[in-house]
Amino acid sequence: MNVRATQAPALHRGPSVDFASAGPGTPGGMFLRKFWQPVHLSSTLKAGTAKPITIMGEKFTLYRGETGIAHVVGYRCAHRSTQLSTGWVRGDCIQCIYHGWTFDGDGQCVARPAEEPSGPAKGVAVPAYPTREHLGLIYAYFGEGEPPAFPPFPDYDVPGVIENYAIDFPCNWFQTYENQIDEVHIAFVHSFGGSHRALGRELELPELNAYETPYGMIRETRSGGGSWRHTLYLFPNTMRIIIPTFKDMSHVGGWRDTYITLVPTNDESHILFMTKHAKVKPEEMEEWQRSLAAFNKRIGDNPPPRQMARDILDGKLAMSDVLDHPLLLVIEDAVAQQGQGEIADRSIERLGRSDIGIARMRRLFERELKAISEGRPTKDWVYSGEPAVQGF
Repeated sequence: MNVRATQAPALHRGPSVDFASAGPGTPGGMFLRKFWQPVHLSSTLKAGTAKPITIMGEKFTLYRGETGIAHVVGYRCAHRSTQLSTGWVRGDCIQCIYHGWTFDGDGQCVARPAEEPSGPAKGVAVPAYPTREHLGLIYAYFGEGEPPAFPPFPDYDVPGVIENYAIDFPCNWFQTYENQIDEVHIAFVHSFGGSHRALGRELELPELNAYETPYGMIRETRSGGGSWRHTLYLFPNTMRIIIPTFKDMSHVGGWRDTYITLVPTNDESHILFMTKHAKVKPEEMEEWQRSLAAFNKRIGDNPPPRQMARDILDGKLAMSDVLDHPLLLVIEDAVAQQGQGEIADRSIERLGRSDIGIARMRRLFERELKAISEGRPTKDWVYSGEPAVQGF
């Protein structure tokens, strides 16, 4: 079957604006900062601990107070600029390792032990950012003014369990976003094995369409055999899709209703946050827990996907050498995306009719980023919880 796309946009080389850049002051970075962004897995930030994080080219301090509340504040102490995450969590505050200056979750300095007076210091603060948690992820808002409504997408409305993953990709975030839009790649990139090989066979080379919605974009996919699905792209960097899960977990819980959010760490790397809803029945819970523990152990016992992909791209390994890796699905995608370079040069590419979704998404981003560059308001993107659907 040939690939077919309806209402195909005119083919063109490369975007007219830069949507790869996400740093402070760039149109892309300003756009992403208008929305809540996940920054960490909830489960891996224990109470009373702090970590440095890098999001969209900026460094921050993430800590969880002894009360269990997560906070994101500036990276450096307001006293002598040392790294705050190396200090101590005291109650819901963080104390600098250098001279003990202490800051609360709003960034205000509440103690300066060697000063007179040693208590709160008016006008002394570090930046602080609204922080919330939802479906196993810690979110922060880095934009100006009041943050948008939280959560950015609703909870699942059927019984089940939540699975969360955070995966590092050493390439620009928009390459992975385009990969998530690209349905045709499944039949080729994921043909080596793993959970998505069957999906590639089911969809073959499908008929595609994509169009703008109040929340972003919807991609419609239909195969010659009658299979179809609708995938939602929630602006600016999240998608909702129903997909097979990793092979090690596929025997319990069925296909997962999945949110994927791509958060730049800088322009050359990003974190893929994945939230999966598994319809695990009560009688399956023990098996699911055993399978998840074994799966996580296998992940820890194997090199990370980014390293495997790099070795394949460098000719040190072949894809056939990594077929037993628990994250084979991720390796397959990483080889294709890292193979484009850290930041893809879109000026030399040639889009085809099967790239209808990618072309439409680029034009939406071009429109929004141009508005930001010209000081005009962007569209008020609203997601009301429409489901991703499929008919297989």
